[in-house]
Parts: sequence; structure tokens; C-alpha cells
Amino acid sequence: MIHEKLLSVADVARWQATLPATASIFGSVEYARIYQEHTGHAARLFVLSSDTGAVAFPFFLRPVNSLPFAVNLDREWVDILSPEYTGPIARTTDQALMQSFREQFDVVCRQHNIIAEFAHLHPWNWQAECLYSEDVSLDREIVYVDVTLSEGQLWNESLTYACRKNLNRTRQENVRVFVATSLDHVREFYRIYTHTMDRNNALKRYYFPFDYFQAFFEQMPDHVHFVLAEYRDQIVAATLYLHDDVDVYSYLGGADQAFQQIRPTNAVVYDTINWARQHGKRRLILGGGYHPDDGIFRFKSSFSPLRARFQVYKHVHQAEEYAQICSAWLAYYHGCELAPNYFPAYRSIPPADTES
Repeated sequence: MIHEKLLSVADVARWQATLPATASIFGSVEYARIYQEHTGHAARLFVLSSDTGAVAFPFFLRPVNSLPFAVNLDREWVDILSPEYTGPIARTTDQALMQSFREQFDVVCRQHNIIAEFAHLHPWNWQAECLYSEDVSLDREIVYVDVTLSEGQLWNESLTYACRKNLNRTRQENVRVFVATSLDHVREFYRIYTHTMDRNNALKRYYFPFDYFQAFFEQMPDHVHFVLAEYRDQIVAATLYLHDDVDVYSYLGGADQAFQQIRPTNAVVYDTINWARQHGKRRLILGGGYHPDDGIFRFKSSFSPLRARFQVYKHVHQAEEYAQICSAWLAYYHGCELAPNYFPAYRSIPPADTES
């Protein structure tokens, strides 16, 4: 018999039993709670289960009616966004259960006024049977490091010559890499990260308050890894990594541009590669760039020749309402066009209105 349930972050024990942080750090109730507190978007875990296992889908509810152009709607509508590297996660090999997931989740979306669904899919763990294949698309290529290799293989076969040269430079300059053990270390990470966002003129959504990082440090100590680089008694680079049993993910980070010549971020990444290898992980996922083959992508590529397809899922559950809100967007931003690749299209922001 098939059962379904929709959990909130208040259902800690049931969420952890279905999708623990060891299986999916981004799908965990701990991550969901922190993200919910930061954004105000309610977190949910939809579970379809049988005696053979379960399919679990973590997501966040985003109100649509609060958008400035979303007026005269007949009810309270929402759309949903999955955490990174998740999508529906099959903890079963039951093909029938996976194939019934879409139909059952469609019913849930109609019941809860969900207009559209956007999911970030895990490159290795998403199951095609759980999705409508025509709605899956490539977002970008990402770089990952195979940390099951020996230390010698990583150094000689994974790293480029330029990367090895930069790492030798960090050793000559006595750059010290260490893992945060106190909130003072997290404050140093926050300082470096915020200054990096300022330097890059980042959008507001890339800024986080200090208590966001504090929550990771205090609430998820077994799954976070703040790594800092120190040079001449000051912190010059830092990265926050999240990890589960299999993967380590480069999440957020930055560096002091004044010390770029000593390559402290190279030291941070390489130290994390070795930490991941020593702790029995399979991959360090470095991610991609903002654009194909940009400077960020090339930097990450210097650590590994391996690539994975990072795909996304874009599905409309309520076609009539979706079209209505898109029409309202066009009327509100008179003379502008909806971004063709943005989803949901009504959440795109015209260039003149883009936040800085």
C-alpha cells in the first residue's frame, strides 16, 4: 500500500527518519529550518512511501500574492522552490512507486494552490521516473573532484600544473589553513564573505546576516566545515562547505583581493580535498561559474578535469493561473518582455528594476 505525508520542520523526527542529513544535507530538516528562518518561506517535505521505500521531495513555499502585480487573484497562491542538489530523492528501487510520484504530487499541488515548481536536481541522485522528462533542462556544467583518489593521484592527475604551482606558492608564503572552531572564526568568515559580495556588486539575495552563518555553525556542527586561510596573522580567505555521507559541497565563500597573489583560496580548496578524502567522502562538488568558461569556472577547473550536468526542473501545475499572472506582469512592467529562460517567468525582474 502507498502512503503519503507532507511534513513541516516541526516534524523533526519523521523528517529525519525519511531523509536524514547524512543522506542529503540540502534536503535535511536542519537545513530547511535555517533557510525557512532566513527567508520566511515555509519548508515542506512531501513523502510517498510503501513497504519498499520512499520518494522524498523537500521544497519551500513562496507566496505569489505578495508580488506587486499579482492583484485580483481568487485565492492565496504559491510556487515552490527546491533546495540545491535535491529534487525528488528516491530512497527506493521500486519503479512503480517512483512512477506514481508525479501523479500523487500533482494532486498535492492542486490541493495546496501550488502554481509552479522549480527544482534543482542532484546530478547523481535524481530519478527520471519521478519527473516529466520534457520539463528537465540543463542549467550548467559543474566541476567536481573525485576524492576517492590517492593523495598522489589527486596531486599529479587531478590538479593542473598552474594549480600545483599556486599551491606551492601558498606553502612558501606560510599560508595556514584551519577549520573554524569558534564564533569568532565564523565572524571572520562573515567579514571576508561580505566584503567579497561588496567588491563583486552582488545582488541583495547573495547577502546573508551573520546569524544565518551562526545557525549553521551551532545547529549543524556535524555537517558544516568553515575553512579559513590565515596569512601574517590575518584571515585572507574563507569558504563554507556543507557535507553529507557522500558529497562535500562548496557553498559560500570569498577572499581578500589584496592578498590574491599568494593564492589563499587554492590552499582552502586543496585542504578541503584532503579532508574529504580522509573522511571517506566520494566527491567535492565545486560548482560552476556565473557564465560558461568564466574566471570562476576556470579556477574551479584547475582542481579537476571532471564535469557533471547540473539540471533543473520547471513544471507548471496550474496553467490558467500561471498565464494570468504572467499577463499581469506584462501589464505592470509595460513595454518589457518576460525573460525567456527564467522560471517562473513572472518572477523575472526587468533590467531597469534589477536590485543592486
